[in-house]
Amino acid sequence: MIDELRIYTLRPGGMARYLDLAETVAVPVRGDRHGQLLGFWANEVGAANAVVNLWRHKSLESRQAVRGTLEALPAWREKYLAGVRPLMLRQVVRFLDPVQPLSVPATPGPHVYEQRLFQVRPGEGGRLAEALARQAEPGQIAVWTTFAGPINEVVQLLAHADPAARLARSLHGQDGPLARHAELIQELETSLMLPAPHSPLG
Repeated sequence: MIDELRIYTLRPGGMARYLDLAETVAVPVRGDRHGQLLGFWANEVGAANAVVNLWRHKSLESRQAVRGTLEALPAWREKYLAGVRPLMLRQVVRFLDPVQPLSVPATPGPHVYEQRLFQVRPGEGGRLAEALARQAEPGQIAVWTTFAGPINEVVQLLAHADPAARLARSLHGQDGPLARHAELIQELETSLMLPAPHSPLG
């Protein structure tokens, strides 16, 4: 099993149109036949003109096979790709190994989600991921290491009841990751995200 994290940077003003195409065209065309959709979000804080989607595949080989069949579908090419290409500035794909496999939030939604991308020293991703999984923060629902795309990264996903719940805990505080794991971390990029209407995680 591998998880695939896709981050699309959109042209300012393109978010509403992109989310509409994703909900009405992309997700119905894909279903679960071309990878299992785990989550779909729009950034609100951080890289605010970005969308994040998370997919699960049985293997890299199965991922490549389903991408090939997907790209052969006229509805995918002519309705979805033709509509979203003018909206996109860039795409970044990360392939992830789960250290703490994704789970649903323990509290009922709606939630504000937080994605943290830790850049670590070469060879230290496993150490940081295991430490984050072992000393789980409130709201933490997944931790991965990257093995393709940007490497030497750890990806952490959290679900918060609201922005105030997140901001009550500082990244730099005594229990924050930048204090507890400073010797392993080179950089940290964090974003607050809202789930799209079609996201399995609401």
